[in-house]
Order: sequence, then structure tokens, then C-alpha cells
Amino acid sequence: MTSILCPHCEQKTFSWWHKYLTGKWGVLRCRQCTGRVCAQPIVLAALYFFYVWDVVLFGYLAWLDSLWYLLVMVVGWLILDYFSVYVPLTPLRPADGAASPAEQSSDPKQDS
Repeated sequence: MTSILCPHCEQKTFSWWHKYLTGKWGVLRCRQCTGRVCAQPIVLAALYFFYVWDVVLFGYLAWLDSLWYLLVMVVGWLILDYFSVYVPLTPLRPADGAASPAEQSSDPKQDS
């Protein structure tokens, strides 16, 4: 069931459900390398702008004109949720300030 690559170790350790949760500003931890991963914050910010736009615009139109706009709002919300699964993953630095898993696997002799 794991089919999404970890940006740290390039192993398939995340499922589509995990990927969906990162679209809700969640942080994941890889089971292979214990690296922390989140969704690309700039893309998520743009996506959440469209969430707010969807609710404000169609909620206002439903209040003014017709309740059919509530259905349009729900459909727009579902479409945005679908796209949130395709937001790229970004590696995060470790919370304790230690070297990242990618840096730990590199050769220490290269650091001069």
C-alpha cells in the first residue's frame, strides 16, 4: 500500500492516506530513515486560498440567491481535496537540530 517516495531516503514509505493528511498541514515521519516530511508550504498556501475563496464566494451567493450554490461549494471543496493529494512533499530538518538523514548517509570526508 505504500507507493509514495520519501524525499530523504527515496524509499516508498508513505501511503495515499498519509499524503492526503500532509495536505492538511500535517507532518509525517518516514519509517525507514525517520526523516520528517511535509507538503510544500507555498503550494498549500495557494490551495488554502482557493478553499477560502470557495467558501466565501459560494456561501455568499447561497445566502443571496439560491441554496444550489451550497452544492457548488461542496463540489469545489471536493475537487480541491483531490488536488491536495498531488502537492509535492518537502523534507524537513530534524526537530532536535541533528543532521538530516540525507546528511548522515553522506561521506564525512567530503566535508572540508
